Amino acid sequence: MSFIAWRGGSLTLPILQNILISESIILIPGLSVAAASGTEVGEIFRFKKIRLKTGFLVVLFMFCIEPLTSLVNGISMMFSDNMAMDMAEQYLKDDNVFITVALVISVIGPFIEELVFRGIIYAGLRKSGRFLAAILIQAFLFGLMHLNLNQMSYGILLGIAFGILDEVTGSLWPGLVGHFMINFGTVVNTYAIMKYMPEAFSQDFSKADMIYTLAFFAFLSLIFTGVAVLILLAIAKSEPGGRFRLHRIFHSTELKAVNSAGETVTVKRPGVITIPLVIGVVIAIVEIIATMIIGIK
Repeated sequence: MSFIAWRGGSLTLPILQNILISESIILIPGLSVAAASGTEVGEIFRFKKIRLKTGFLVVLFMFCIEPLTSLVNGISMMFSDNMAMDMAEQYLKDDNVFITVALVISVIGPFIEELVFRGIIYAGLRKSGRFLAAILIQAFLFGLMHLNLNQMSYGILLGIAFGILDEVTGSLWPGLVGHFMINFGTVVNTYAIMKYMPEAFSQDFSKADMIYTLAFFAFLSLIFTGVAVLILLAIAKSEPGGRFRLHRIFHSTELKAVNSAGETVTVKRPGVITIPLVIGVVIAIVEIIATMIIGIK
Protein backbone atom coordinates (compact mmCIF):
# COMPACT_ATOMS: atom_id res chain seq x y z
CA MET A 1 0.00 0.00 0.00
CA SER A 2 2.87 2.37 0.81
CA PHE A 3 4.48 1.49 -2.53
CA ILE A 4 1.28 2.36 -4.40
CA ALA A 5 1.13 5.71 -2.62
CA TRP A 6 4.80 6.36 -3.43
CA ARG A 7 4.12 5.68 -7.09
CA GLY A 8 1.51 8.41 -7.16
CA GLY A 9 -1.62 6.67 -5.96
CA SER A 10 -3.94 7.98 -3.28
CA LEU A 11 -4.49 5.92 -0.14
CA THR A 12 -5.72 8.56 2.26
CA LEU A 13 -8.37 6.92 4.44
CA PRO A 14 -10.58 8.26 7.22
CA ILE A 15 -8.82 7.85 10.57
CA LEU A 16 -11.19 5.13 11.82
CA GLN A 17 -10.75 3.01 8.69
CA ASN A 18 -7.00 3.55 8.74
CA ILE A 19 -6.64 2.39 12.35
CA LEU A 20 -9.05 -0.55 11.97
CA ILE A 21 -7.22 -1.85 8.88
CA SER A 22 -3.72 -1.44 10.31
CA GLU A 23 -4.64 -2.89 13.70
CA SER A 24 -6.51 -5.82 12.08
CA ILE A 25 -3.30 -6.68 10.25
CA ILE A 26 -1.79 -7.15 13.72
CA LEU A 27 -4.75 -8.63 15.59
CA ILE A 28 -6.04 -11.28 13.16
CA PRO A 29 -2.72 -13.15 12.73
CA GLY A 30 -2.14 -12.85 16.47
CA LEU A 31 -5.45 -14.40 17.41
CA SER A 32 -5.03 -17.05 14.70
CA VAL A 33 -1.65 -18.14 16.05
CA ALA A 34 -2.96 -18.09 19.62
CA ALA A 35 -5.88 -20.31 18.63
CA ALA A 36 -3.69 -22.70 16.62
CA SER A 37 -1.21 -23.06 19.49
CA GLY A 38 -3.95 -23.75 22.03
CA THR A 39 -3.28 -20.64 24.13
CA GLU A 40 -5.95 -20.27 26.79
CA VAL A 41 -8.12 -17.16 26.68
CA GLY A 42 -7.18 -16.30 30.25
CA GLU A 43 -3.51 -16.11 29.31
CA ILE A 44 -4.24 -13.49 26.65
CA PHE A 45 -7.00 -11.37 28.18
CA ARG A 46 -5.19 -10.82 31.47
CA PHE A 47 -7.18 -7.77 32.53
CA LYS A 48 -6.81 -8.61 36.19
CA LYS A 49 -8.03 -5.94 38.56
CA ILE A 50 -5.24 -3.88 40.11
CA ARG A 51 -5.31 -1.78 43.24
CA LEU A 52 -6.19 1.91 43.02
CA LYS A 53 -2.80 2.73 44.55
CA THR A 54 -1.10 0.71 41.81
CA GLY A 55 -2.98 2.61 39.12
CA PHE A 56 -1.89 5.92 40.62
CA LEU A 57 1.72 4.73 40.76
CA VAL A 58 1.56 3.57 37.13
CA VAL A 59 0.52 7.09 36.06
CA LEU A 60 3.45 8.56 38.00
CA PHE A 61 5.78 5.95 36.52
CA MET A 62 4.76 6.95 32.97
CA PHE A 63 5.35 10.64 33.72
CA CYS A 64 8.81 9.80 35.05
CA ILE A 65 9.94 7.84 32.00
CA GLU A 66 8.67 10.56 29.65
CA PRO A 67 12.03 12.45 29.62
CA LEU A 68 13.87 9.26 28.58
CA THR A 69 11.23 8.58 25.93
CA SER A 70 11.60 12.15 24.62
CA LEU A 71 15.39 11.78 24.58
CA VAL A 72 15.24 8.59 22.50
CA ASN A 73 12.60 10.16 20.26
CA GLY A 74 14.75 13.26 19.76
CA ILE A 75 17.84 11.22 18.85
CA SER A 76 15.85 9.19 16.31
CA MET A 77 14.48 12.40 14.77
CA MET A 78 18.00 13.28 13.71
CA PHE A 79 17.64 10.43 11.20
CA SER A 80 13.86 10.17 10.71
CA ASP A 81 10.67 12.25 10.82
CA ASN A 82 8.39 12.18 13.86
CA MET A 83 5.91 9.74 12.35
CA ALA A 84 3.39 9.81 15.20
CA MET A 85 3.03 13.59 15.05
CA ASP A 86 2.91 13.51 11.24
CA MET A 87 -0.02 11.07 11.34
CA ALA A 88 -1.85 13.02 14.03
CA GLU A 89 -1.29 16.26 12.10
CA GLN A 90 -2.77 14.71 8.95
CA TYR A 91 -6.06 13.95 10.70
CA LEU A 92 -6.30 17.00 12.99
CA LYS A 93 -6.66 19.63 10.29
CA ASP A 94 -10.38 19.80 11.03
CA ASP A 95 -11.14 20.97 14.60
CA ASN A 96 -14.34 18.91 14.64
CA VAL A 97 -12.48 15.59 14.51
CA PHE A 98 -10.25 16.10 17.55
CA ILE A 99 -12.31 13.89 19.87
CA THR A 100 -12.63 11.19 17.19
CA VAL A 101 -8.91 11.16 16.45
CA ALA A 102 -8.03 11.20 20.15
CA LEU A 103 -10.31 8.24 20.93
CA VAL A 104 -9.27 6.18 17.90
CA ILE A 105 -5.52 6.68 18.32
CA SER A 106 -5.54 6.61 22.12
CA VAL A 107 -7.99 3.76 22.77
CA ILE A 108 -8.39 1.39 19.81
CA GLY A 109 -4.70 1.25 18.90
CA PRO A 110 -3.37 0.73 22.45
CA PHE A 111 -6.03 -1.89 23.30
CA ILE A 112 -5.26 -4.06 20.28
CA GLU A 113 -1.49 -3.64 20.51
CA GLU A 114 -1.39 -4.45 24.23
CA LEU A 115 -3.58 -7.49 23.57
CA VAL A 116 -1.24 -8.74 20.85
CA PHE A 117 2.21 -7.87 22.21
CA ARG A 118 1.80 -8.05 25.99
CA GLY A 119 -1.04 -10.57 25.71
CA ILE A 120 -0.54 -13.09 22.91
CA ILE A 121 3.19 -12.74 22.15
CA TYR A 122 4.43 -12.26 25.69
CA ALA A 123 2.10 -14.96 27.02
CA GLY A 124 3.76 -17.41 24.66
CA LEU A 125 7.35 -16.28 25.26
CA ARG A 126 7.09 -16.24 29.06
CA LYS A 127 6.23 -19.97 29.08
CA SER A 128 9.94 -20.54 28.52
CA GLY A 129 10.62 -19.18 32.01
CA ARG A 130 13.06 -16.71 30.45
CA PHE A 131 11.15 -13.64 31.62
CA LEU A 132 13.74 -10.98 30.82
CA ALA A 133 14.35 -12.42 27.33
CA ALA A 134 10.60 -12.62 26.75
CA ILE A 135 10.14 -8.96 27.75
CA LEU A 136 13.00 -7.80 25.52
CA ILE A 137 11.82 -9.78 22.49
CA GLN A 138 8.19 -8.65 22.68
CA ALA A 139 9.41 -5.06 23.12
CA PHE A 140 11.69 -5.36 20.09
CA LEU A 141 8.83 -6.76 18.01
CA PHE A 142 6.54 -4.00 19.26
CA GLY A 143 9.04 -1.41 18.04
CA LEU A 144 9.52 -3.16 14.70
CA MET A 145 5.76 -3.31 14.18
CA HIS A 146 5.71 0.45 13.52
CA LEU A 147 8.02 -0.07 10.50
CA ASN A 148 9.87 3.23 10.87
CA LEU A 149 13.02 4.16 12.76
CA ASN A 150 11.42 6.95 14.80
CA GLN A 151 8.55 5.02 16.39
CA MET A 152 10.65 1.87 16.57
CA SER A 153 13.26 3.57 18.78
CA TYR A 154 10.99 4.71 21.59
CA GLY A 155 8.54 1.85 20.90
CA ILE A 156 11.18 -0.62 22.09
CA LEU A 157 11.77 1.43 25.24
CA LEU A 158 8.04 1.64 26.00
CA GLY A 159 7.60 -2.05 25.16
CA ILE A 160 10.15 -2.92 27.84
CA ALA A 161 8.39 -0.66 30.37
CA PHE A 162 4.95 -2.10 29.54
CA GLY A 163 6.31 -5.65 29.64
CA ILE A 164 7.81 -5.18 33.10
CA LEU A 165 4.62 -3.57 34.40
CA ASP A 166 2.64 -6.45 32.93
CA GLU A 167 4.79 -9.09 34.61
CA VAL A 168 5.00 -7.34 37.96
CA THR A 169 1.24 -6.75 38.26
CA GLY A 170 0.08 -9.83 36.33
CA SER A 171 -2.30 -7.57 34.43
CA LEU A 172 -2.52 -5.78 31.07
CA TRP A 173 -4.13 -2.71 32.64
CA PRO A 174 -0.89 -0.86 33.55
CA GLY A 175 0.48 -1.20 30.01
CA LEU A 176 -2.86 -0.14 28.56
CA VAL A 177 -2.99 2.93 30.81
CA GLY A 178 0.59 3.85 29.92
CA HIS A 179 -0.02 3.29 26.21
CA PHE A 180 -3.12 5.48 26.36
CA MET A 181 -1.17 8.26 28.08
CA ILE A 182 1.58 8.24 25.43
CA ASN A 183 -0.80 8.24 22.44
CA PHE A 184 -3.23 10.75 23.94
CA GLY A 185 -0.34 13.04 24.86
CA THR A 186 0.90 12.94 21.25
CA VAL A 187 -2.55 13.85 19.89
CA VAL A 188 -3.03 16.72 22.37
CA ASN A 189 0.51 18.01 21.83
CA THR A 190 0.11 17.96 18.04
CA TYR A 191 -3.28 19.66 18.21
CA ALA A 192 -1.94 22.39 20.51
CA ILE A 193 1.03 23.09 18.23
CA MET A 194 -1.21 23.20 15.13
CA LYS A 195 -3.64 25.59 16.79
CA TYR A 196 -1.32 27.91 18.70
CA MET A 197 2.17 27.48 17.15
CA PRO A 198 1.66 26.29 13.55
CA GLU A 199 4.96 27.81 12.49
CA ALA A 200 6.76 25.16 14.59
CA PHE A 201 6.02 22.49 11.96
CA SER A 202 7.92 24.39 9.27
CA GLN A 203 10.66 25.77 11.51
CA ASP A 204 14.19 24.48 10.93
CA PHE A 205 16.22 23.88 14.07
CA SER A 206 19.98 24.18 14.03
CA LYS A 207 22.27 21.38 15.05
CA ALA A 208 23.20 23.35 18.16
CA ASP A 209 19.53 23.69 19.13
CA MET A 210 19.09 19.93 18.80
CA ILE A 211 22.18 19.21 20.89
CA TYR A 212 21.09 21.58 23.68
CA THR A 213 17.59 20.08 23.68
CA LEU A 214 18.90 16.52 23.81
CA ALA A 215 21.35 17.46 26.58
CA PHE A 216 18.45 18.93 28.58
CA PHE A 217 16.38 15.74 28.20
CA ALA A 218 19.42 13.62 29.02
CA PHE A 219 19.80 15.51 32.30
CA LEU A 220 16.11 15.09 33.11
CA SER A 221 16.32 11.40 32.19
CA LEU A 222 19.05 10.75 34.74
CA ILE A 223 16.87 12.12 37.50
CA PHE A 224 13.41 10.93 36.55
CA THR A 225 14.40 7.46 35.34
CA GLY A 226 15.87 6.86 38.78
CA VAL A 227 12.60 7.99 40.33
CA ALA A 228 10.74 5.66 37.93
CA VAL A 229 12.76 2.72 39.24
CA LEU A 230 11.73 3.59 42.81
CA ILE A 231 8.10 3.83 41.70
CA LEU A 232 8.40 0.41 40.03
CA LEU A 233 9.56 -1.02 43.34
CA ALA A 234 6.54 0.60 45.00
CA ILE A 235 4.25 -0.95 42.37
CA ALA A 236 5.74 -4.37 43.04
CA LYS A 237 5.17 -3.86 46.76
CA SER A 238 1.60 -2.71 46.17
CA GLU A 239 0.46 -5.78 44.21
CA PRO A 240 0.28 -9.24 45.86
CA GLY A 241 3.25 -11.30 44.67
CA GLY A 242 4.64 -8.32 42.80
CA ARG A 243 8.06 -8.33 44.48
CA PHE A 244 8.55 -12.00 43.66
CA ARG A 245 7.56 -11.46 40.01
CA LEU A 246 9.88 -8.46 39.72
CA HIS A 247 12.75 -10.44 41.25
CA ARG A 248 12.41 -13.38 38.87
CA ILE A 249 12.59 -11.09 35.83
CA PHE A 250 16.23 -10.32 36.60
CA HIS A 251 17.17 -13.42 38.59
CA SER A 252 16.43 -16.59 36.65
CA THR A 253 16.49 -19.84 38.61
CA GLU A 254 17.15 -23.37 37.48
CA LEU A 255 14.15 -25.34 36.28
CA LYS A 256 13.82 -28.58 38.22
CA ALA A 257 11.85 -31.74 37.40
CA VAL A 258 11.57 -35.29 38.70
CA ASN A 259 12.62 -38.00 36.22
CA SER A 260 11.26 -41.54 35.90
CA ALA A 261 13.76 -42.75 38.51
CA GLY A 262 12.41 -40.28 41.06
CA GLU A 263 15.49 -38.10 40.89
CA THR A 264 15.34 -34.31 40.80
CA VAL A 265 17.19 -33.06 37.74
CA THR A 266 17.84 -29.69 36.14
CA VAL A 267 15.85 -29.16 32.97
CA LYS A 268 17.09 -26.91 30.19
CA ARG A 269 14.67 -24.09 29.56
CA PRO A 270 13.21 -23.88 26.03
CA GLY A 271 14.68 -21.23 23.76
CA VAL A 272 12.87 -18.09 22.69
CA ILE A 273 14.73 -17.42 19.42
CA THR A 274 13.11 -19.29 16.53
CA ILE A 275 13.54 -19.37 12.76
CA PRO A 276 10.12 -17.72 12.11
CA LEU A 277 11.07 -14.98 14.58
CA VAL A 278 14.34 -14.29 12.77
CA ILE A 279 12.62 -14.29 9.35
CA GLY A 280 9.97 -11.86 10.58
CA VAL A 281 12.58 -9.52 12.05
CA VAL A 282 14.62 -9.55 8.82
CA ILE A 283 11.52 -8.73 6.74
CA ALA A 284 10.62 -5.82 9.03
CA ILE A 285 14.16 -4.41 9.00
CA VAL A 286 14.33 -4.63 5.21
CA GLU A 287 11.01 -2.75 5.04
CA ILE A 288 12.32 -0.01 7.35
CA ILE A 289 15.54 0.39 5.37
CA ALA A 290 13.68 0.42 2.03
CA THR A 291 11.26 3.03 3.36
CA MET A 292 14.14 5.27 4.46
CA ILE A 293 15.96 4.87 1.14
CA ILE A 294 13.07 5.59 -1.24
CA GLY A 295 11.32 8.07 1.06
CA ILE A 296 7.97 6.34 1.52
CA LYS A 297 5.81 7.75 4.30
